[in-house]
Amino acid sequence: MPSPKPWVAVTATDDFPVSMTPVRAALRGVAPIKTIPLPFSPIGEAEEFRFAKMLKGAAGMLLRPGYITPTLLDKLPDLRVVAVHGAGVDQVDVAACTERGVLVTNAPGANADAVAELTLCLMVNLARKVAESAARVQAERVWGEARHTGTELKGKTLGLVGIGQIGGRVTGMAKAFGMKVCAHDPGLSTTDIRALGARPMTLDALLGASDYVSLHAPHIPATHHMINRKAFGAMKKGAFLINAARGPLVDEAALARALKSGKLGGAALDVLEGEPPDPDSPIFDAPNILLTPHIGGSTVECLDAIAGTAGADIARFLQGKRVRHPVNKVRKTR
Repeated sequence: MPSPKPWVAVTATDDFPVSMTPVRAALRGVAPIKTIPLPFSPIGEAEEFRFAKMLKGAAGMLLRPGYITPTLLDKLPDLRVVAVHGAGVDQVDVAACTERGVLVTNAPGANADAVAELTLCLMVNLARKVAESAARVQAERVWGEARHTGTELKGKTLGLVGIGQIGGRVTGMAKAFGMKVCAHDPGLSTTDIRALGARPMTLDALLGASDYVSLHAPHIPATHHMINRKAFGAMKKGAFLINAARGPLVDEAALARALKSGKLGGAALDVLEGEPPDPDSPIFDAPNILLTPHIGGSTVECLDAIAGTAGADIARFLQGKRVRHPVNKVRKTR
């Protein structure tokens, strides 16, 4: 009997949608598609068996919600490629995929414009107290500006921790506001950082010089909790922190203390250490904080770009072509 035609699973839910038009266009004539609603949280053994049955026979997976673990991989012997819906691959055990001959791809840069715009949006909100003043007007039907007097971005110093595709765009936007920009990025030379329009600095110097610190680094062991009690101690009194990168870059307990003590003027986080977050995290009781539910890439244009990039790489792989955005190297696929 002929082998069944390979198919592609797209993990999507109402809360974590995938733009299907570009995915269908990329995979038309290559492989059929099924939507599998994996949860965006670790799952137990019973749930893993249930979802493994739903994923049985899938050769490819476009992963938005869901975690790819060694035990799940062992239940999916036909899986050959996982395309992550975004640049970060935190939810995939890449080493386990490599061991089992499963290629992992991502979509670097596809969300750069959207995340850069949100970063500036969060900075303006912190500076002008937009969310706080709007909520008060709506709730209390009151008017008056005295309680909501903010500051301007012009003339302030923005420190970028990481200046890749997103940080580079933030630099241009911030300079248009009249800000001075400095950056720390161990992966780039000082010449490269200057070419992007920022002044190179060590991390400690950047923390001490910046009115706003914005994070644009990946989450790797070296960056885990890099913004911690010591980092907050090095920052200017009244400075602001923005994180639209990865939640575990920030020690949330230390951030909550820095906000409660008045060391920081405020913080805006689009990502938290746990997603979904721990409802008991001290961050929820901290003052002067703006929290958004990981909406950095949630624009129509960005979702189309990410889905198209991921779908196209799955199609290339299944057709025996070289993918454009490999994360790992596999000698031999399943």
